[in-house]
Amino acid sequence: MFLETIKTDGIAHLSYIFGSQGEACVIDPQLDTDHYIAIANANNCKITTIIETHRNEDFISGALALSNKTSANIFHGPNADAAIAYAQELGDGSKLMVGKLQIEALHTPGHTKDSICLALTDTATTDGAIGVFTGDTLFVNDVGRADFYPDEKETMAGKLYDSLQRLLQLGDEVIVYPAHGAGSVCGGGMAEREFTTIGVERKNNPVLKIGDKDSFICTKVAEKHYIAPYFEQMEEANSKGVDTPLPPSVCMPLTNKQKQAWLTPNDRPGYLLDIRPVAAFQQHHVPGSLNFPGALLSAYAGWLLEYDQPIALVCTGPEQAFEGAQQLWRMGYQNIAGYLTDIPFPVTQTDKASSHLPTVTADTVKERLDNAPGEWVLLDVRKNTEVETMPFAGGTHMYLGHLKQHAADFNKNIHYTCMCGSGMRATVAASYLRYLGIDNVDIFDGSMQAWQQYQS
Repeated sequence: MFLETIKTDGIAHLSYIFGSQGEACVIDPQLDTDHYIAIANANNCKITTIIETHRNEDFISGALALSNKTSANIFHGPNADAAIAYAQELGDGSKLMVGKLQIEALHTPGHTKDSICLALTDTATTDGAIGVFTGDTLFVNDVGRADFYPDEKETMAGKLYDSLQRLLQLGDEVIVYPAHGAGSVCGGGMAEREFTTIGVERKNNPVLKIGDKDSFICTKVAEKHYIAPYFEQMEEANSKGVDTPLPPSVCMPLTNKQKQAWLTPNDRPGYLLDIRPVAAFQQHHVPGSLNFPGALLSAYAGWLLEYDQPIALVCTGPEQAFEGAQQLWRMGYQNIAGYLTDIPFPVTQTDKASSHLPTVTADTVKERLDNAPGEWVLLDVRKNTEVETMPFAGGTHMYLGHLKQHAADFNKNIHYTCMCGSGMRATVAASYLRYLGIDNVDIFDGSMQAWQQYQS
């Protein structure tokens, strides 16, 4: 037997592949499917089974694409909001065999109506579950959100409570394999650790420890989660099925003729995304480009970008370009024109001002707070939970993901200083304000981390 976890950064997604006696099963695959096949081949197995724990909202499922490559059967839980055109229904109590490994489906509604968990038994050595793939029902130190049905919040929270009680009956020694880790939009309090057991969660998980059903429902209903605009796009795609796995040539260098168009803000054919680190972007970037460094591309591009626009990348080279294209592809952004690495050197002071994002330190922010200059706003783009836990007096809060829907509210005559937890998301925010045509923007260098040191 083998079992491997595949982590997708940015959305903190965890998919799994396991196998026995020449057969393998994949749980919640991503759209870039080749690595599942490579793992199966390395273990002398053929992928025969693919299971989705629910209809995902934050990425495009690779189930259909993987099935078309391997002829594996696809299974999905009951009561989906829309028919899953490419999958067979796997009802409560249904059992599948993968070699000597048995999978039993447990219908566990709450996060979604079609959620299932998958109890794993090694029939060669045990007569009970040794592990359970919990999807978005149970996480490490948290449980799934239950707010995707605004008119049924109490009902779904109650169903989630019942589903969790069912998981607790599996036994304390059972290993928990969740579909997400810390940083996912599918929960708020997940631990950095990506593995656990039923017993550890029974003892330590603060939400799971709420013993009274009514109190649990009240707790879940009171939670505040963000619902990203691209979720609807993902849900539709994951009902119909998508078979466009990432091609090796997904992101090629732009030709000289293409570069000219992409480097000119007024003639630019789409979004120019700079995926280099924030320090490099702050120092020198193409005017009008948007900074999405590292995993922030997966975390926030879906909030700020439309799907009908072509995309080109500014990066350090082909490896970074492929990584960026991969993140975009998983979210359905598949109109990728190419990438460039050379950024024109500014030849005038105006050029320099438009291609550089200035930063300010904590003492400057303190001075501005004490003697507020006219028409100045300290824009705090952290999440609600961060602001509630550690408020910043004098800041105007607007979550980074909501900048696009409030674009018309920004004033070109106001000076904005963007802040977050460390300065990374603040740089994304500042680049977006520049994209909107607001010139007087700077970044609170280090943001809350710097402020805490300054105050101590």
